[in-house]
Amino acid sequence: MIIIGHDLVAFKPFYKIKNSDEIAKTPSNSIVAFEFENSKDIIRFCQKNGVNFAVEAKTTKEALLSNAAGASYIITNSKKAAKQIQNLAEQYLFDAKILLKIKDENEMEEVAKDGIDGVLLPQGVANGSF
Repeated sequence: MIIIGHDLVAFKPFYKIKNSDEIAKTPSNSIVAFEFENSKDIIRFCQKNGVNFAVEAKTTKEALLSNAAGASYIITNSKKAAKQIQNLAEQYLFDAKILLKIKDENEMEEVAKDGIDGVLLPQGVANGSF
């Protein structure tokens, strides 16, 4: 299981952005994260410039498009959505890893039982919460 944001596990923090101009304010080789909605320009910038990115997907369609566009991670805040997207990821052999946002480490065991690739704790986002 991937665990991003726990102090016992080494991780690269995500940097939440709202537009492609904010990428310049993140450390090199960092992972930028953003919501799928209205993100076409950011995705194109990341693709063109080899920037690793994570997308918060609210629907299955957004998850499918995010994976096809080259996202390293697909983030969701719904356990139900995470399970559905994880099933698709396994069926279609997604390159992206599926992460469920959780509030604290006590939720990890339940997420692991559901077979989700990983979790994103609030501390996993360097510049605030998602």
